[in-house]
Amino acid sequence: MSSRTDKHPSEQNPKQPAAVGKFDKAFPVFLEGDRGVASGIGRNITDTGMFVETREPYPLGTRVRVTFSAQAGGAEMTLEGEVRYQCYINFSRADATRAGMRGIGLKFVAPQSQPRGRGTVH
Repeated sequence: MSSRTDKHPSEQNPKQPAAVGKFDKAFPVFLEGDRGVASGIGRNITDTGMFVETREPYPLGTRVRVTFSAQAGGAEMTLEGEVRYQCYINFSRADATRAGMRGIGLKFVAPQSQPRGRGTVH
């Protein structure tokens, strides 16, 4: 028997889904869109979107497919996102040299329907 009178947050509203936090890891990704294919580093991944460092950012509003691939081969996962913002960050390194980084913020969206044909897995 417990003398606890305060409810644990998960006990207050059991029907409300738990919030998904930020997955703070860096993953190599491939971006595919109207402008071709680019590589990048995926960061700050949440259930609604992510940030991708890339040398070739896509324009705002562009839909891109983001493919995460295992470094040792194996499983791949592809998500579709829309470019919501672009950024360029200037910074100084410890040795006082200047550097920069480009990136795009993606919001995950439902995949667009693709025509059936060669290369489609059912």
